[in-house]
This record gives sequence, structure tokens and C-alpha cells, in this order.
Amino acid sequence: MKRTFSSLMPVLAIVTGLLLSTATANAQGITPDYVIGPEDVLQVLVWDNKDLDQVLFVMPDGKISVPLAGEIKAAGSTVAQLTETLTKHFSKAVKSPQVTVVVREIKSHAAFFVGGVGKPGPLQITREMSLLQAVSLAGGLLPTADLESAFVIRGKNKTPIDFVKLIQKSDLGQNIQIQAGDTIVVPTAEVVFVQGEVKTPGILKYTKDLTMLRAIAQTGGFTNLAAGGRVTLIRGDGRL
Repeated sequence: MKRTFSSLMPVLAIVTGLLLSTATANAQGITPDYVIGPEDVLQVLVWDNKDLDQVLFVMPDGKISVPLAGEIKAAGSTVAQLTETLTKHFSKAVKSPQVTVVVREIKSHAAFFVGGVGKPGPLQITREMSLLQAVSLAGGLLPTADLESAFVIRGKNKTPIDFVKLIQKSDLGQNIQIQAGDTIVVPTAEVVFVQGEVKTPGILKYTKDLTMLRAIAQTGGFTNLAAGGRVTLIRGDGRL
């Protein structure tokens, strides 16, 4: 039996809706099993009903306000579950609605960086991510970062992180998986000042193993005019 173009329209609508959903998910790395959270930004598309297309902000209480449906709990639902819920609501007013839910912005799955990284602040965690991967996305470690005294706060737990062991000694036990809600603290190291007859006087980051000889070596060593036997160490309180 021949099918007319009009008889194929519902099928085309379903296929088009699926293609749109899949393409968007692939573009942002978001799958239908992504769990929506407060402050996420969603786009709802209803095939052939542009008046119902909306960009929606998930409120702090987890709800969205949808035309013809009112307030609906979105947080805690997957994209697929919310699509099914909206389809049921819209079907009361629209015949066979084809609904697509797109996550336009993720704002609910953040870890937070504090201290010595290039871009402190929130970092959205949308996939499995190691500490090193997260640090890279946060702009990397600053030269003044205290690499041995970092830590990750997760709930009531505090996990020490030694970036020297992780980066220089390949201690992968330090490279923990980051989760939404984590706070990664990278303290700024204390500094020492090397002045006088060294080749590159200036500021050095203090480390636990820093000695006077190492400080002098890191600033290029003595110049030809230096009196190596008359080096003075002045503490922060002014004591010699």
C-alpha cells in the first residue's frame, strides 16, 4: 500500500526529534541519563509547536515553570525522564507531542578551586575527571602554589594532596577522581627573598627542603663580587 507524504509526517517528526536530541547531546557530551540539577539551563522543544518552545532555568528548589504544565520538579530527573514527564503533560493539550529536552548549560555539577591555580572558582564536572585533568582545566598550578600542602574537601572529609609526589614522582595514588561538590584547595606558598650579589636576585617559593645553599643556587649562584663568607640570613621577625 502506498503511503502519502502526510501519512509519514508523524514518523518524520519522531525521527527528526531524535536526531536533534542526539546531535545536541553529542555536541555537549551530555547523554539522556544525565541527572538534571538546580541552576541548570534547559531548552524544551516541541515539534511543530513553536509557541511551546522554551529556555528554562532550573530554580534552586529544583522546579521549572512550563507552559500548559505549570511547575514541574526537574532536579533529580534524567533528561530522558523529564522528556517523558513533559510529553505526558503536553499530551493533554497537544496531539502526540514530540518533545526534546536539551541541557544548554550545566551549573549544578561544580567542583571549586581555591588558591594557586590559573582560574580559581567553579569547574563543571560533566564526566569522570581526575585531579590532574581538573587542575589542567582550571588553568594549571601557579608558580607560587604550595605543591605539598594542597587538599581536597569532600563533605566532612579532607584528603591531603602532594603535587610534588604526583607530578615529579608519578605517585598516581594522589590523582583522585574529582566529584561535583568537591573543593580543591591549593595554598599559596610562603616566599623567601634572595638579595645582593647573586646572579638573579629575587623571590623564591619556600619549600620544606629549601636551604641557604639551594636558595643561592636557584638564584644563579654568587657573582664575582660576592663575599661568600659574609652571607646573612634575616628571619621574618627581623632576627639575624
